[in-house]
Amino acid sequence: MTNILNDTEAWGLLLGAITPWATALIQQPQWTKPVRALVGAVASAIVGIITVLARGDIAHAQTALTTVALAIVASKTFYDGLWQHAGAGALERATAPDRRSGW
Repeated sequence: MTNILNDTEAWGLLLGAITPWATALIQQPQWTKPVRALVGAVASAIVGIITVLARGDIAHAQTALTTVALAIVASKTFYDGLWQHAGAGALERATAPDRRSGW
């Protein structure tokens, strides 16, 4: 039986699923949808790359590409299906610069 925590792709999925919460800290409500999508995709890709590096699988091209792709897909899927409705938008509004400065 394989331990899921020893699987790089599984880590990519898990970390991709929670990436929208971290991304919500930098996303801004006034940004256009394309900009917001690009920020989310780049953040998710970075999480996937860091996961591959941390697991020592960067030399395995298939594992690396699969993990990055899974992190991006999981992030988008979880944001659209869960996080968007569970307060990610409120977190984005709460961390917006105009909100933090008291304007």
